[in-house]
Amino acid sequence: MRRLAVSRLPARARTAMRTARTPAQRNRGVALIVALLVVALATLLVAALLDRGELALARTRNGLRAQQVEAYAQGLEAYASQALLLPRDGPDTANSPWAQPLPPQQVPGGMISASMRDLNGCFNLNNLAPGQSPQWKALFVRLLKAQSIAPAVADAVQAWLDPERASGADASAYLGARVPYRPHGGLFSHVSELRLVRGIDTAAYARLAPQVCALPPGTKINVNTAGVPLLQALAGTGEVPATVALAQRLWQNGRAQWAQTDAFWQATPLGRVPADLAALVGVNSVAFLLRGDIVLDGLPFTVFRVVLVQGGRVRIVQRSRGADEALVAAALPDAR
Repeated sequence: MRRLAVSRLPARARTAMRTARTPAQRNRGVALIVALLVVALATLLVAALLDRGELALARTRNGLRAQQVEAYAQGLEAYASQALLLPRDGPDTANSPWAQPLPPQQVPGGMISASMRDLNGCFNLNNLAPGQSPQWKALFVRLLKAQSIAPAVADAVQAWLDPERASGADASAYLGARVPYRPHGGLFSHVSELRLVRGIDTAAYARLAPQVCALPPGTKINVNTAGVPLLQALAGTGEVPATVALAQRLWQNGRAQWAQTDAFWQATPLGRVPADLAALVGVNSVAFLLRGDIVLDGLPFTVFRVVLVQGGRVRIVQRSRGADEALVAAALPDAR
């Protein structure tokens, strides 16, 4: 009956009834949209809070790892100091107590190990600085030839070390590069600085880096721990270069134990102590490279320390963490 009554209403009345129902329907639609927006905003806020929380947790975790790595590195420094202060009556060789690696040790959160390399077994780049013996340059040229590197690099390294040349005409080659920069004009602070020297490309650096180091000027070369290329440079002369086979015999598979430098020189083609090289070599060492390998939460960290032993005291002169492949290879016990 009600349907019939409605149907019997005039068309104008029926339109009015439909119009009266439309605002309620629209209100319900707006409320639904508002509810969806609130849910979406709440979801975004929760996601942002979770993301911030994860970032804060990661930063905290990384900071704690860095502090833990530094603490373990200081422990390795103490280990190196004890090893280097042990009585050393004879020459420094690969069989010396300090040369024995520290086996992997379990520590809270991971594992640590360490080894030391004699830096007197490499060529000190800072011995090419002004005021040092000119014989160092002749020896460096022979080392470059043994490594198939252009001898002109020796002059470029000397110019890099000389404040006057670095600020003069030699600077033009660096200022004219695609990315201009000025030569240092001072001592090398790290071997990786060689990459900036004119004439040293990636291949040359990879060959040369394991044979050189950056130490205070005046350090000698220990013939017991020097590598084959450096021994080849020492045993030869400008006119008669030494062969690789001869250098390998002098190297003795990395186990050379020359008690005195006289015995070393007698085993070379020279057969005697050369007056110009006698002051450049020895059988004892004062500079060492400590390498520490630390694993925390499955993540590896490599630390390096340059250690000097002078006057019965041990001094850390350089600290670094991580290195390029050439320097890491140089710190390995079998990388001669």
